[in-house]
Amino acid sequence: MLRFEKGELRDIAISVCVLAVAVSGMGPDWRGVIVGNLATVSLSLALGFFGHEMAHKAVAVRYGYRSYYKMWTQGLFFALLIGIASSGRFLFAAPGAVMIQARHTTAEENGKISIAGPLTNLGIAALFYPLTFFPGLVASIGGFGVFINLLLALFNYLPIGPLDGRKICSWKPKLGIGMLVLRDLMMFFET
Repeated sequence: MLRFEKGELRDIAISVCVLAVAVSGMGPDWRGVIVGNLATVSLSLALGFFGHEMAHKAVAVRYGYRSYYKMWTQGLFFALLIGIASSGRFLFAAPGAVMIQARHTTAEENGKISIAGPLTNLGIAALFYPLTFFPGLVASIGGFGVFINLLLALFNYLPIGPLDGRKICSWKPKLGIGMLVLRDLMMFFET
């Protein structure tokens, strides 16, 4: 059972809301469809973001580590600024992360904690995919659900800095490359 620290759910909710506005299309090219766009993006973004971060947390807790989500205010502000300036067409987001407190983690533990988030996004994208075959708003929600979850996996698989991809490749380089190929295949078939 996951337990949440004081302020953790608030930080997650703020992060989801800021990211939803950032990708909603609000900005210079806004066409007045903000409510429809927010409805379309909010569910899939909330599930993808929350699922990704909670997967990290769950695996860390399983190893006996204290873990909690902490938003990064400057990263959220930057995401909002870029999202609004580009009317949601471009987003570089660093909204926060699950912080893990442990004396020492092995490369394997760190790799497994790291891969849990992107794998969750691939699974959520697969769950949204059947919705794309329905008409109207359901197809829009499904399409954005697939898109945003593949985007979250894509971004987090980058083997740079503090992103999940670097930790996965440090643990098992072949697995990291295999996950990149799987993600690329899913993106190919999604388009």
